[in-house]
Amino acid sequence: MHTINNITDLIQFLNRIGQGHLVENIYNFTEEEQNEFLQQVNRLNKSYPGGLEQYTKSARVFLKNSTENINPYERFTPSVPIGEKINFSSYEEVEYLESIGREELNQTAFVLVAGGLGERLQYNGIKIGIEFELTTGQTFLNYYLDFIKAFNEKAELAIMTSDDTYNLTMKLLEDNNYYDFPKDQIIILKQEKVPAMIDNEARLAQMPGSLLIETKPHGNGDVHTLLFQRQLPQRWMRQGKKWIVVFQDTNPLVFRALPSALAVSKTKNLEVNSLTIPRKPGEAIGAICKLTKGDQKLTINVEYNQIGSLVPKEPVDKYGYSIFPGNVNCIVFSIEEYNSTLQKTQGLIKEFVNPKYTDSTKTKFKSSCRLECMYEEYPKLLENDSRVGITQVSRAFCFSTVKNDIKTASQKYQQNLGPESASTCEQDLYSMNRVILKLVGVEVESSNVPEYEFQGIKLNLSPQIILKPSLGVTLAEIKQNIKNNKITISKNSSVVFDGETFKEENGSYEIDGQFNIPLQYQSKSKYRSFIEIDENAPQHLQIRGYDINRN
Repeated sequence: MHTINNITDLIQFLNRIGQGHLVENIYNFTEEEQNEFLQQVNRLNKSYPGGLEQYTKSARVFLKNSTENINPYERFTPSVPIGEKINFSSYEEVEYLESIGREELNQTAFVLVAGGLGERLQYNGIKIGIEFELTTGQTFLNYYLDFIKAFNEKAELAIMTSDDTYNLTMKLLEDNNYYDFPKDQIIILKQEKVPAMIDNEARLAQMPGSLLIETKPHGNGDVHTLLFQRQLPQRWMRQGKKWIVVFQDTNPLVFRALPSALAVSKTKNLEVNSLTIPRKPGEAIGAICKLTKGDQKLTINVEYNQIGSLVPKEPVDKYGYSIFPGNVNCIVFSIEEYNSTLQKTQGLIKEFVNPKYTDSTKTKFKSSCRLECMYEEYPKLLENDSRVGITQVSRAFCFSTVKNDIKTASQKYQQNLGPESASTCEQDLYSMNRVILKLVGVEVESSNVPEYEFQGIKLNLSPQIILKPSLGVTLAEIKQNIKNNKITISKNSSVVFDGETFKEENGSYEIDGQFNIPLQYQSKSKYRSFIEIDENAPQHLQIRGYDINRN
């Protein structure tokens, strides 16, 4: 897109593409304000393929389809995608897969999609900076970097940020000395925003009292375009990498499932492998389906509100779960094919629009909307879906996110739906770690009965167990590092395990209280109990409703 050099050309350009309303009163503004607007238009033209002209054309098509209720998957027949279900209660099955996947981790690069703020959580900051468990107080980003370093000390992580999160992400890294992760192995990407629209003619919105166009996030699908623009897949191929793992910002459990997922990608020769969980019919998470219409075949995430148009009643298995597995937004890509696809397509994911209308006539918006794209719709770029599949793992070993504020989470809990809150994510981390220790032979006293209730959500938080990645990233490594020690952990315990925890070949440990917790996390109580907070508590406590008893 050529650069617009003056106001006259700017007015002609905007009138030509049907956006003349933006400059109707341009001469009521100062020369400085006019130039600022000119610079913004040039920037938007440059950042979006085809510029504002193409953006307007595409938006009009999508808005027309929206008003006419056109379903992109109409007349497609859904079926179960290829892949493998993993039984994480079987040590032998998981150990076998992890032995394959552990080797593949040495040839894997990682991509973190972190372009959003914690507004939905009522958290004023970036989600990767949230202290997601109170035993050690580590942030999501700290946890992710520790795991990636344990997977492979030479692994690289690309983080996709946005205008909203870039500065805060850099500050988080710099304030914490990059969490002792090699600085040159972290690559920061930044996506640009796109124009917002005010009506079905795709007329662009302006900031109140300003010439400037209102902009909004384009969606996490931009990650593919950014990886292409920086040529990162090619860089990683030169380093000998075979896989790329793309994951989202607030799901810490997923790292325990990655070795097995990589094993499935290798053994089944999958080009795209989505990590999935058993899903209840009607549950508000997307489902990975294989869609067929004549010669057309597409294995892709279908949003939960679109599944009903494909099948009036979802088929279920003997346990009552839908046969279509739930999407957890973690995908393993085979890097060679991924790079080839990006070279052909520039990573441009097909967009959609989701306007909120004031009524059933669909003529007025409640607020401005924009074109969006999602990274899990990458399979639409492929010519053949024969190597697109899934790895299904129980929810307890790969999925617990922090999405909802405490009030919304409580409502979902009362409806027997996943709260997806800070409190339940912390609970689920402790619970997963207890099960892992039991699988490798540690006696852990725990209860299935929730012992706490905060903000209407019942929680089972004891014992609090943290398994540092340095202890092991597979069951076999954890078992080896614990060696022949006989360990019993009481319910009234807070325990941190790391690679240095047990130095003797044989030992007997009866843990009742705190064990290997750094001094700054110690409390005077025998073990770490939890108490309600008041309105003056820090944000990371407000979003969960409790704190550690520090008396």
